[in-house]
Amino acid sequence: TITGTGFTGATAVTIGGNAATSLTVVSDTSITVTTPAHASAGTADVIIVTPGGSVTGSGAFTYTAPAPAFTSISPVSGTTAGGTAVTITGTGFTGATAVTIGGTAATSLTIVSDTSITATTPAGTAGSASIVITAPGGTATGTGAFTYTATTTIPTVTSVSPTYGPVSTSTAITITGTGFTGATAVTIGGNAATSLTVVSDTEITATTPASSTIGQVDVLVTTASGTSSSVTGDKYNFAAAATTVPLPIFSASPTSGAEPLEVTFTDESTGSPGSWSWDFGDGNTSTLENPTNTYVTDGTYSVMLTETNSLGTNTTTETGYIVVGAAAPVASFSATPTEGSAPLTVQFSDTSTNTPISWVWNFGDGSSSSVQDPVHTYSTPGDYTVTLIATNAAGSNVATETDLVSVTAAQAVTPLAPTYAVTAAATTGSSVDSWLAQQNAEVATASPTKKSPGYDVISALIGCGVVAVAGIALRRH
Repeated sequence: TITGTGFTGATAVTIGGNAATSLTVVSDTSITVTTPAHASAGTADVIIVTPGGSVTGSGAFTYTAPAPAFTSISPVSGTTAGGTAVTITGTGFTGATAVTIGGTAATSLTIVSDTSITATTPAGTAGSASIVITAPGGTATGTGAFTYTATTTIPTVTSVSPTYGPVSTSTAITITGTGFTGATAVTIGGNAATSLTVVSDTEITATTPASSTIGQVDVLVTTASGTSSSVTGDKYNFAAAATTVPLPIFSASPTSGAEPLEVTFTDESTGSPGSWSWDFGDGNTSTLENPTNTYVTDGTYSVMLTETNSLGTNTTTETGYIVVGAAAPVASFSATPTEGSAPLTVQFSDTSTNTPISWVWNFGDGSSSSVQDPVHTYSTPGDYTVTLIATNAAGSNVATETDLVSVTAAQAVTPLAPTYAVTAAATTGSSVDSWLAQQNAEVATASPTKKSPGYDVISALIGCGVVAVAGIALRRH
């Protein structure tokens, strides 16, 4: 209600520069209107426009911020550990300065709009918790709107320090990880640790038990929620008594190949190392004695191993040790047989590595082939050097076997002439037919005299007195 004089015939009223609504001229001294919205809290001028002119009430009206109102929160629950991202809806949130959940300030508070706020829940206790929004217009409360749920956290071990100690001596260790609250046991290599102290949810101190076995073992933590799993960081090494500083020596398999390339490293060091620190050259590391690393990017990698025992530390670096990416073939082959008389047929077999996709053979006698496993026949005596070029997308490689194939001349075969024996019964009185029949019979004498067929026939005929007889037809048997 605006009070004054000369209002008869008034045509407009503005408040803070915006036209009021529902204008009613009650009398020459009274007008009723409804205020328009205003951008911010504070004083505003009231201007009345009449046929006789306008009149201003400077700062006559004060806008105040609207009181906030809570509508909902999403999600409606989260763990007692906190860290749940929530969205709060309602009204009057412009200029909000705080949100509490269960009496504790939320984090990451963002005023999205006059009707929306995002925040992150703080840690709390199991049960329902009220939401309170504080804004310039006052506070709004969502009673019991959010529920904290109890967490079931399986403990995890991320590191052990120190990482080694002598077999026969108890060693004080510090175990770092998560979920240690209420821990009831720590085992080291399956044996219970002594002097167990839960320092915090992330730290335990304990003493190693005696061990009868040298080597690296797991350090596991048990709580009401369960027992930690074996991971890279939970290793402790029961080391042999050191007599010298360790000398790091290692091997790897494979050392080259296409990505992803999984490589297994094997420690072959001397000097009884107590701890291992591997740097695989690709940003990955390990404290295991015999670790495995997977290379996922093509390149050449140097590998470094640092070892420590009670007497000192030593480091070995193998430069350019691991090659990841497509590799050129390493050509090799076999052949069978590799010697014999001409013509000699040889089976060649490709045994190249790194998957060649093409082959060029030179058999040394002027012949060649592009077949992976060719068969070649050598016709001429000699010693032959064989060459294989194996190729893939990454390159080529040549394998040469000098004088691999030895070919000798073919052996001449001399046929044996048939022989005949003349028995004592072959007398001059024998007929030709009788004599010939006797030539095909078993030799009756123990040591017959063997002669060429021509000699036997002529001699026999002379003995029979029929050499000069014309027209005798000898039958071949």
